[in-house]
Amino acid sequence: MKKIVYIVVVLFCLGTAGLIVAAEEQQKAPAAATSAATNFPAGYPTATEKLPPVPVPPASLEDAKATAAYIAAVDAYLKAAQRYIDAATNDANRVIEERNAAIQSANQIVANYNAFFKLDKKK
Repeated sequence: MKKIVYIVVVLFCLGTAGLIVAAEEQQKAPAAATSAATNFPAGYPTATEKLPPVPVPPASLEDAKATAAYIAAVDAYLKAAQRYIDAATNDANRVIEERNAAIQSANQIVANYNAFFKLDKKK
């Protein structure tokens, strides 16, 4: 019976190590845009959805009113883009924090599991 428990523990540890290696490899590889694995309940908002229309330059610099409107439109576009970039960075940082918390939790569960069987072996 102890041999069976030992074999199960070894197989579990090897499987866990394989999962950790696979997770690290996934982190290094760029995620496919069509990947089905996601925790987002809906798609992430694209830049084109959040940004105003692309400013179109006037036909001539001679038209002061159109040039001023173009300058204002470019400024508004850049401010909106910066807000989107800042929010996306904050979102990415939050996702990374939660991923790290999940990794830490999983590692603790594995440590508890391993400790449980080490204690059981001493009896």
